Amino acid sequence: MKLKMVTAALGLASTLAWSQTPSNMVGTWSGVSNSAVSGSGMFHPTEAGKEKAVRFRNVEYVLVVDKEEGRNFVGFIGATNGKHPTDIKHKEVVLGAYAKDMKSGVMVNETGSFTFKLVDSKNLEICYTQVTSKPMVASCFEMIKK
Repeated sequence: MKLKMVTAALGLASTLAWSQTPSNMVGTWSGVSNSAVSGSGMFHPTEAGKEKAVRFRNVEYVLVVDKEEGRNFVGFIGATNGKHPTDIKHKEVVLGAYAKDMKSGVMVNETGSFTFKLVDSKNLEICYTQVTSKPMVASCFEMIKK
């Protein structure tokens, strides 16, 4: 009986240790944003005189994470398409940190902040907010690891 309890405890301990290991964020992720935007900016330009108009945009993005250590990572994000007027050459540094569950957390770039959740090793859900007048953005989207 004691052997069964020890075996079960060891199995539970190894399962808990594995669940605390971060999924590897290193790599290239891509997805299309679903954004509500007011104002004009690098990734969300608008026509002159219409900067205050709220509009809805879908922009293709790529997130590249090139270094991860413990509960932190770093990389960059940039737009990838020419379907909308967007500066596709502009890339912003992204700094990230995992929460205790090692599957969710926060990221920041030079203009705003993100929350994220790793659904699995290939699927990432991101929500982004930018609370400035140039522009103000609320966006959520899914990214797939290439």
